[in-house]
Amino acid sequence: MSRADRSYKDLKQKQKSAIADKTYRMYLKFYLVNQRMPTDTEKDSICRTLFTSVYALAPRTEYDEFCKIVDKREAGYKERILRDIQNGITPEKLNMKKHKKTPEEKAAVLKMKRKQRRAKRKAINKQAVENNIDQDDTFFYIAGDTSGGAPYGVTWEEMGLEPWQELEEE
Repeated sequence: MSRADRSYKDLKQKQKSAIADKTYRMYLKFYLVNQRMPTDTEKDSICRTLFTSVYALAPRTEYDEFCKIVDKREAGYKERILRDIQNGITPEKLNMKKHKKTPEEKAAVLKMKRKQRRAKRKAINKQAVENNIDQDDTFFYIAGDTSGGAPYGVTWEEMGLEPWQELEEE
């Protein structure tokens, strides 16, 4: 279906979900700034802002039809907004979600993931030693044998180890 023929109903669920998220964020931002839900004229302003992005995706969408959809969603927004505020959302936190990570932050996350993988590997190694698990040159852990008699399990390579490498290393 070409873009010119689409209405809001024809959008994919992922697109509708993105629009719904954007709508909620606008209502939340408004509430955080004004400490109240928007009036009818303010709702109209929010709808017009959102409608520009919807119209780009689905030109056959009518403004009134879209406003009805937003009105339906708005019914549950106040409870959700109050719950988010109770959980500590602030305008600063709301804007931080768009924040791109610096190289230092990315490096810290990567370091943390490596540390977690290393800890997981050590826990598996420790468990293998405690359980006196079967091993061979291919498999670090032999879970069992197929009906044909071939072993299967976790290979040394999957563990990130060389065959018969000391378990205490790393």
